[in-house]
Amino acid sequence: MRVIGLFLPVLLLTACGGQEDMDEYVQQTKARQPIPIEPLPEIKPFSPMAYQHSDQRSPFIEPQPETSSRVDAKTKPDCAQIVANREKEVLERYSLASLSMKGSIGKQGQLWALIRTPDGQAVRVGLNQYMGLDQGRVIKITNTHVDLMETVPDGKGCWVTRETQLAMANLDAKL
Repeated sequence: MRVIGLFLPVLLLTACGGQEDMDEYVQQTKARQPIPIEPLPEIKPFSPMAYQHSDQRSPFIEPQPETSSRVDAKTKPDCAQIVANREKEVLERYSLASLSMKGSIGKQGQLWALIRTPDGQAVRVGLNQYMGLDQGRVIKITNTHVDLMETVPDGKGCWVTRETQLAMANLDAKL
């Protein structure tokens, strides 16, 4: 044990000896010519462009449905029109894409669909009620889907009807 006690300090002092090699390496490194660095590319000045389409619909806002026609309907006697003075129902504030059918309930032969709104509210819908942005009237309810008759503008001042369907979303999801 004494031998180790005497040998260990001698070994440590020997290991920490001379830094001549290190000093020589540092001197050689400093004496080398530095590698030239490529100059930075010239930066072109930024010139902003003015937005020229401010009179058109903003590309950052979701498009709204067309509620009035451009051509006067009185000039077309055979032109189908919508009932404009009807009071809007709760689900007519939402697009059909944002609504989802979550189930159906029935009582005494009458069937209602349970529709979920984007804000999580469940709304019961029956036949002849309206939903969606295109005056979608419920014409049929089954356990798996709701059939709607929508009224959309044809671009010529009249309105046309089309059938669409809102199917059951996810059978495992909860209301």
